[in-house]
Amino acid sequence: MYADDVSRLARLERQVAFLYRHFGLDPQLADAFPGTDSMPPEFVQALRGNNLIAAIKIYREVTGCGLVEAKAAVEQIARSV
Repeated sequence: MYADDVSRLARLERQVAFLYRHFGLDPQLADAFPGTDSMPPEFVQALRGNNLIAAIKIYREVTGCGLVEAKAAVEQIARSV
């Protein structure tokens, strides 16, 4: 890795850390639920709170899939942790 890449990566990591602090998010949640990278933070919060109904609703809004498919996907994500 080149020196400019290292400094750019360090700057990006500082920016991400700032965003976590600014929005009051727990950085550990990013890796808590696999397959949630494209989901909003509210989705992970619903999973953390064991609120599967809210998580399914958010999943449907983001993906546009049907109720049965969303329910199966959310239940699988919740079981994987």
